[in-house]
Amino acid sequence: MFQPVYMSYNELRKQVSTTSPTDMVEVGKIYYKAPYIFVNEVNKGIHVIDNSDPSSPMNVAFINIPGNLDIAVKDQILYADSYIDLVAIDISDPLNAKEIWRDQQVFDQRAYQGWTADASMGVITDWVERDTTLEQNCSNPGPWYWMEGDVMFAGTSSSSGGGGGGGGSNTTVTPGIGVAGSMSRFGIASDHLYCLNSSSISLFDITNASAPTDQGMVSGLWNAETLFPYEDKLFVGTTTGVSIYNNTSPSSPSLLSTITHVTGCDPVVVQGDYAYSTIHAGNLCGQNFNELDVINVSNASSPYIAVTYPLSKPYGLGIDGTNLFVCDDVSGLKMYDVHASGSLTLKQEVSAGTTRDVIAISGWLLLVSVEGLYQFNYSNGTLNQLSFIPLHQP
Repeated sequence: MFQPVYMSYNELRKQVSTTSPTDMVEVGKIYYKAPYIFVNEVNKGIHVIDNSDPSSPMNVAFINIPGNLDIAVKDQILYADSYIDLVAIDISDPLNAKEIWRDQQVFDQRAYQGWTADASMGVITDWVERDTTLEQNCSNPGPWYWMEGDVMFAGTSSSSGGGGGGGGSNTTVTPGIGVAGSMSRFGIASDHLYCLNSSSISLFDITNASAPTDQGMVSGLWNAETLFPYEDKLFVGTTTGVSIYNNTSPSSPSLLSTITHVTGCDPVVVQGDYAYSTIHAGNLCGQNFNELDVINVSNASSPYIAVTYPLSKPYGLGIDGTNLFVCDDVSGLKMYDVHASGSLTLKQEVSAGTTRDVIAISGWLLLVSVEGLYQFNYSNGTLNQLSFIPLHQP
């Protein structure tokens, strides 16, 4: 049996603070807003890396945010989840970041593979195995599930709902907006912040970045995992495929289509007429496929898988012009040439530990792996390592 570990709501809502830099130990999402790289330390906060010189990045501060997994930045305001809350943090001085806004209960409580808990006790921070019995109300339809890496979370009905560039990396960099890795659940487009729950998208108008306005939510998703804004659309990666939303009206996205594939955990990135999505095995998504799907989205109302490439165990990916980068777990980083037809040619493979996610912008690439944080230059068509910050081994 598993029992929940709680943090009181009062404790949760007083802990955002800035400290001196700390070692990176268990990193999650990555985000870039020049000249800083923001690296999530899973459930603990955000490392601030001064990347003024990519060949010599400096870890300069740590923003303590309990329960943090996701990041987005507009102007000098950083948005982050803190378990069930959404917070806005002034990073005009990243060494002295300050919380300036908070919306409570935007996100689902975290459960564990079907085990639910009493949200009145506080926010759920962990689950521990105990030799005991938990009572559960069988009339409760139970939680829904989503993945963060290879960890499965589930949401309960305690969430009230909410009513970067955007999610994923490509060459389109909007002034004032940062760029997320492909695993992001946050995205920014047209002065709106979009935040995924497992079955909905919470919307916030951030025209005034310091004072977001709750715009409600878009419901109807199932096991949503990643979010990629592209032009006037939102691409949502789920465990069963990719959903495409018309976002010409940023306060009310509407579903255009959903393309399904084998059940699997997948991020998605888009450029031109094609979306690229990876699926990997060895997780709780319930399948044993390892592949890269190239999806024709020239007609977003009727997308289709154009071609599939087998891989070892792919995770995050990023696209920049004719270059597609795929993290293939222990097989390293793979660089493909993208053809007009959407087909791919492998150009280079680089050993970079157990790779997880990338950001690629105009000849510069940021890569996070289980072993550390890499940077590469590929402006001459070949990946050349610039720097590496190893993770601390406890």
